[in-house]
Amino acid sequence: MTALPHSGHPPESDVLGIGKAPPELLARIFQTAATGVIQGPGVGKDAAIIEWGDRALVVTSDPITFVAAEAGKLAVTVNANDIFAVGAEPEWLLATILTPDGIHSDELATLLTDLQSACADSGISLIGGHTEVTDAVSRIIISCTMIGSAPLDEIIPSDGAQDGDAIIQAGAAAVEGTAILGHPNLLESPGISIATAARTLRAIEGVHAMHDVTEGGIATAALELAEAAGLSSTLDFDAVIWLPETLAICEQHDLDPLGLLGSGTLLAAVAPEAVDQALTDLSQAGVQASRIGQVGTGPRATLRLGGQMRPLPRFVRDEALRALDDARRSTQ
Repeated sequence: MTALPHSGHPPESDVLGIGKAPPELLARIFQTAATGVIQGPGVGKDAAIIEWGDRALVVTSDPITFVAAEAGKLAVTVNANDIFAVGAEPEWLLATILTPDGIHSDELATLLTDLQSACADSGISLIGGHTEVTDAVSRIIISCTMIGSAPLDEIIPSDGAQDGDAIIQAGAAAVEGTAILGHPNLLESPGISIATAARTLRAIEGVHAMHDVTEGGIATAALELAEAAGLSSTLDFDAVIWLPETLAICEQHDLDPLGLLGSGTLLAAVAPEAVDQALTDLSQAGVQASRIGQVGTGPRATLRLGGQMRPLPRFVRDEALRALDDARRSTQ
């Protein structure tokens, strides 16, 4: 038997960078689900779906780890987005809040009040959690578990994309990342909630799957939308809805907007015959929308950029996190 190195890690173990865990690692470990679980863990599957009589319980968990301003509202919104993306409505929230040693009581009270207000504004009940001051963290972390529900026949599974479906973008790309890097006003308008887009799309026959864009940007989300169904994706850069602020700040910091944190954008796999209705209904609901690509059985995901085709990149580390890390390093 070969002894492990002193670190306890096998020789082939990789050092992981800041950001989401590699999808291939998660896929290797999380392969089964319990009885009654309609949708369990997997790449592109951000919410669990559990059969509950003639309804489905939908459960998701997401942390806020690198944003201080309006962290309570952000925590509620990003978790609600995962519930909306499978056709359900968010109803209950549990929040674990870890704060660094030395925090003032009024700062914590403000955070808790903001969290409660964000829940109330969204019709969500804050039903529990845990709050702790600890030397294990250097900044505030909010980790939430949100629960929602929907009739079973109204659920839109994350792995429902079909060969030939169009990819519809609802909401401008990279709003959250752009806000974090210098335009905080974007968190208010257009904001980062996909509620209106998801409620509009879930009513349309031919919407086979939805996926909200988060870390890794619109490119990674397009990959995940297709891969959840065992398909590949083609994305057209010039068809993507970009805010001018996003393109400017990416040029300033030498970032790729395709990999920039994207809460506020919803992608949907839509049957070709339902595309026109989807775009029309989204426009009437006040949501910017565009047909930006397609899912299919091709051997690899591709990006159309400037009339040329190239591999569609996957951003294991979000471009916003890279920019923030570069800024910290430059001040040390």
